[in-house]
Amino acid sequence: MSNLNDIAAPIEGAVKSKTKVGVELPAKKTLEELAYETAQLEHEEKQLSILEKKAHLQDLHEQLAERELRRESKRSTSITNGATLTQLAHNDASAQKRCNHRKGGNGAQGLILGQGHDSQHAVIKHTFANGDMWIRCMRCGKTWKPVMRENCKSDEDYLRIMAAYEAAVNFQTNNTPSGSIQFRFTDGGDFYRKVTASSTLR
Repeated sequence: MSNLNDIAAPIEGAVKSKTKVGVELPAKKTLEELAYETAQLEHEEKQLSILEKKAHLQDLHEQLAERELRRESKRSTSITNGATLTQLAHNDASAQKRCNHRKGGNGAQGLILGQGHDSQHAVIKHTFANGDMWIRCMRCGKTWKPVMRENCKSDEDYLRIMAAYEAAVNFQTNNTPSGSIQFRFTDGGDFYRKVTASSTLR
């Protein structure tokens, strides 16, 4: 028995010393101190939450600003493109108005202003599948083709365009006309004219 006591005594001493020397337990805090610390932590959490919301709002403002910048950029690009297309259409109309659509001509009068002096017209003629013949001037790019009445502003406008078309059909030229396989359309080719209304041979 004494042997067991001799063995247990040092172990017990070691355990007691470890408890005394080991990890110190924190001092007991009062309820007021605990409540104060809790309030501080809640306050910090709320401040962090506010900062997070501010950062999120700033991100949203930046995204909206970028979107508005892209929208404005697209708008100004569209305006520029529209102005360019309008100017090009105006230039084309001016060139087509002064062109006499004839072959020949000398110098700037012939090459730039389209003032040919030959009896032959500088045009090509192509007959489409619905039987419509389109005529294109090879100097100014003007295209004559049949139009639908519904696409014209008035009866006078329709008659004027069709008269110009008939004159172009009868242009004298030694160029060989081209064509495609002819089809019979139940509507007389109206739908074909409708879907090609904005097309030209240019």
